[in-house]
Amino acid sequence: MTHHQDSPVVIVGAGVAGLTLGLKLLEGGIPVVLLERDPVVGGLARSFSYGNGATFDIGPHRFHSDSDRVNRFVVDILGEDHLWIRRNSSLFLFGKYLPWPMTLANVLSLPLPLLLRAGMDLFRRPKARTESFEDYIIEKYGRVLYSVFFQPYTEKFLDYTCSNLHRDWAVTGIDRATIDKRVDTGSLWGVAKSVLKSNAPDTQFIYPRSGGIGVFSSRLADRIARLGGNILTSTAAAGFLAEGGRVTGVLTGTGEKLPASHVFWSGSLNALRTLGHAPESVPRLHYMSTVLFNYVTRKRVVPEFQWCYFGDKAMEASRACLPRCFNPSLVPEGREGICVEISCSEDTAAWRDPARLDCVVETFLLHANMLHSLEDVEDYHVEHIRDTYPLYVLNYPRKLRGMFAWTHDTWKNLSLIGRCGRFWYNNMDHSIEASLTVADRFLADRAAGRLAEGRAYEAEDRYLEGISP
Repeated sequence: MTHHQDSPVVIVGAGVAGLTLGLKLLEGGIPVVLLERDPVVGGLARSFSYGNGATFDIGPHRFHSDSDRVNRFVVDILGEDHLWIRRNSSLFLFGKYLPWPMTLANVLSLPLPLLLRAGMDLFRRPKARTESFEDYIIEKYGRVLYSVFFQPYTEKFLDYTCSNLHRDWAVTGIDRATIDKRVDTGSLWGVAKSVLKSNAPDTQFIYPRSGGIGVFSSRLADRIARLGGNILTSTAAAGFLAEGGRVTGVLTGTGEKLPASHVFWSGSLNALRTLGHAPESVPRLHYMSTVLFNYVTRKRVVPEFQWCYFGDKAMEASRACLPRCFNPSLVPEGREGICVEISCSEDTAAWRDPARLDCVVETFLLHANMLHSLEDVEDYHVEHIRDTYPLYVLNYPRKLRGMFAWTHDTWKNLSLIGRCGRFWYNNMDHSIEASLTVADRFLADRAAGRLAEGRAYEAEDRYLEGISP
């Protein structure tokens, strides 16, 4: 503890991780200031509402957790303003919409030569030689499924060859896509057994009743404000004041100096690297960003789905969502909302000038049978979403260890949290659970008068050797 102990805790980033942590610290009697670079709170869990009455999230957002504590927290924040909705996700393959996870009936509808070749892979999958995504998938699922779906989908999504991606992208990504633990996706045998013994799982999600997922973030922000917390939107962290290897204050982009007893960073690690004037020896990590094309059309999509994966490399987009299937009130009566996601890096034409892509996106919608005619388009909006996915290249564990080591060696009272700050491909419920755990540790140590170094207040559920606390 230092003479700065009476200063507020500063949380950089008002996404779900930062908001959850801020609320719990305030409830424990610790003053908190949150900085958010965007005009609204929520981070990746914010919503966009337009004059035509349509509301869109950033892709498919919903609450689903095996943790009773997380579920209780979500329901407590939303109160009566929540729905329970059944999962309805799809996979578009060989020109068909198929339920995901797959059922036996849908598997049998696939081309017979594909099924025979995939069946042979049950007995002849080579052992992985490297830690690459490619080797991991081939060992787990065989070359046929790798070449038919995993490779084209992933290389389209990340614009990286699968041999240069780390297996962690598969481990975390497949787990996130499966959700229901009754479905075994750990191997081709597991998938086969799950398909043979079950119908589509009856998974249920929690979702706001009165609007998009951004309602949850707004409710969190309202509670923080009522408890006296300060949220500064449209305000980025621009620098640190430091003394004796500890952050004593945070400089904002507007020149304001905010005193800080402890800093929780949920922003981009690249921004932290720049802000902290890291030497060139500190590794650079990369994120993918996303351009959203939010369409309102005059005809409903059939068959309907909450979200759908498009694995065919000839299909320009990787995923699309129908907001109406999360909450019917998100789209005007008789209209359809379609969110098409185009992932890209920020140095590409797709990011700089997405208007050039609207024809490509609409062609995709025609090929996917979500549009019958271009005349069905009533309105569309383009949204730029920064740092949506950590890019797990093959050597990222070594780079991430280096980044974490520099951060903790430079500032003893700075902790990394959230999807961006931990470079952790997670869901909202994981961020909530981690922030609740961090708040417990921090409050207990603060009450005992013995705060530890920043790395002690970081938590996550992934396994990454040498990184996780």
